[in-house]
Amino acid sequence: MDLLRNRDPKVALGSFDGKVAVLATLQGENYFITTNTDYVPALPSLQLPHALFLWSDMRYGTDDPTLWPQQYTAHFCHLPAIAKKGARPEPDMMWWNPSPEDFVVQSAVTRKLGRPRNRHQFLPFVNKLVALCRNLRRTSGTPISPLFGELVQNIPMLIEQLQTLASTYTKTVFAVTSLQRACLKLDALYNYITVYKPRMENYLSTPPDSAHTPVVQCIGTFTSIPAIAQQLWSARLPFWFLRPTFVFDCENRLSVVALDEPRFNVPDTLDDEAPPGVYSANSTEEKIAAIHSAVVRTLWYRDPFGTTDSRPPLQPTLSQAARVKFRAHTTSTRITSHVCLSWQMYVLHKLYLNFTDPSKPPGKAQVKGPATTELPAKGPTKTDWDKFQYLNIPEMPPSIAPWADALAQVNKSVAPFTSDPADRQYVFPEPALLVNTMHEPQHKFLHHWTLLRDGFAYILSQPEHSQLLSTQEWRDILEGHMTKRGHPDSKTYRRSAQLEDRKHPALQACNITSAEGFPVPPQSLPEFSVAQTRQIVWEVGETNFQFEFCALDRRASMKHRLDDIKTCFAGRMLIGAPLEMSKDGFALEKIEQRHRYFVWAATLMLDWNTKSPRPHLITRGFVEHSNWTPSQMEGLETVVCQYYMQAFWEHFGRAAVIPLRLDNDVEKEEGEI
Repeated sequence: MDLLRNRDPKVALGSFDGKVAVLATLQGENYFITTNTDYVPALPSLQLPHALFLWSDMRYGTDDPTLWPQQYTAHFCHLPAIAKKGARPEPDMMWWNPSPEDFVVQSAVTRKLGRPRNRHQFLPFVNKLVALCRNLRRTSGTPISPLFGELVQNIPMLIEQLQTLASTYTKTVFAVTSLQRACLKLDALYNYITVYKPRMENYLSTPPDSAHTPVVQCIGTFTSIPAIAQQLWSARLPFWFLRPTFVFDCENRLSVVALDEPRFNVPDTLDDEAPPGVYSANSTEEKIAAIHSAVVRTLWYRDPFGTTDSRPPLQPTLSQAARVKFRAHTTSTRITSHVCLSWQMYVLHKLYLNFTDPSKPPGKAQVKGPATTELPAKGPTKTDWDKFQYLNIPEMPPSIAPWADALAQVNKSVAPFTSDPADRQYVFPEPALLVNTMHEPQHKFLHHWTLLRDGFAYILSQPEHSQLLSTQEWRDILEGHMTKRGHPDSKTYRRSAQLEDRKHPALQACNITSAEGFPVPPQSLPEFSVAQTRQIVWEVGETNFQFEFCALDRRASMKHRLDDIKTCFAGRMLIGAPLEMSKDGFALEKIEQRHRYFVWAATLMLDWNTKSPRPHLITRGFVEHSNWTPSQMEGLETVVCQYYMQAFWEHFGRAAVIPLRLDNDVEKEEGEI
């Protein structure tokens, strides 16, 4: 067939004409392909059904809509608008392929756990994109695709994951490519809604000079539908129009070319360490949907709202109205969410189940609580400390007065709801435990923690393992006792054997058979300045506080509402807030600035159930009014801290970890999300 028989370079090209054309055979049928660009990509992804593979570069080859054109589908109509590599200067990181040299390992112990070197370079483009999209959601007068909200919510979570989670190289690359894919799709969806969709909807009235508008440097799409071809032509998006050869008539094509084959790297299929990536695709829409939801299938992105807590309701002294409201919350048997959730959310769910195990009956209300003063486990201590008092030593970050005062005022004569020993365990070591020792042990504790921190963060991301340890177990770890010790029949041996099992997942991920070199010899211990010590302690304390806040809300309200809880934390990050946020959130200096965080916390507390009465200021009418005076702000702040500390005592039978602040300046990353 002579595809050039109607060639006329002097005539303006229409939607059915083409700068170039190709003859192709698909499933035994002959087609000709025309396009408004100067190339025609190969068509392997149109051969459906077929298996969909995640390759070892954590991409999907020609099935990946950010790398290769796909067949047009109405549900994912924005995919043709995905920017091509090099099309615009600002999102260069969207096509970055991390190499082993870009993988930064911070610990010689967990030597295969690290983070991407250039992770902060995503922030300028990501923040600008998310801000534009959030504004569009607020101002749009027409309904927007549900994909828009999912992507807007997912991208900050992916950024948070890269910033806070030390992981293996393979999983880190997957996190990077997942973020890139989400950003490119959201960018395309935003441009489709604001630019290309209006053009496509008015394609019949497109002005004649639109044919001279340059075609956008985007991925483009294949289609065999004439109306879609006309719309894409009017939008000036790249498209490839497939038609059987028998309909060839008077179309104008300027040249014939060969199919472009993929030029990107498609290495071997993934290994056992990588996230799952093989799916069955019977249609283009099903294939794109599988890639869109692939992140949800990894260990980092499970839905924690799949089942509710079946534990019987608590029996505090409540008014009849409150009892009815509480009972209504406990009769639900299942809550589902269609939003992709970050690995931190799943970790919180696992910790909730440890804090409030549905399989265990609640403790009797008359069980006596622990002693008023809790002393640390035996060891080389600087001073014994009461956990209900802020440890006022130079190495501790400064306290936040309302929280420290509220902790000291807890009424411990109220018997807690539970006597479960698991309720007295911690996600990370108690902040004071790291520094409440003599000089040499303190530096040993700090050094051991810096060596093992990434490993324990990695364990938190593994849903099959829990990480709640007692004060003594954390002390053993900080002492460097990482392997079995003592007589096989002794309590010390049993405790050390349990610790060895707990740390095994992180060591196994690093191909370490045993934690050799612990404890670190005294002559090898580095010196930690007071500023460095405070930063380490703040990170540990902030992680503990945020996990405990979420666990308390779930137990006191019998609800799953992690998205709401995130509003109470600086940067809306559930865990792992960067050091530059140590003066944000509850730690803000001006009461007018931190007031909103206390309002959000008070709103959550409206349906908490406790033995002690809820403060009269925490009522819906007071919390929701808008004309706050400084004295009212101060009053709300005081009662929120007091109610939180008292509620934690009643639900967990121990002192809560309080938030702290850093008094030294920490440089803030440009464009921090």
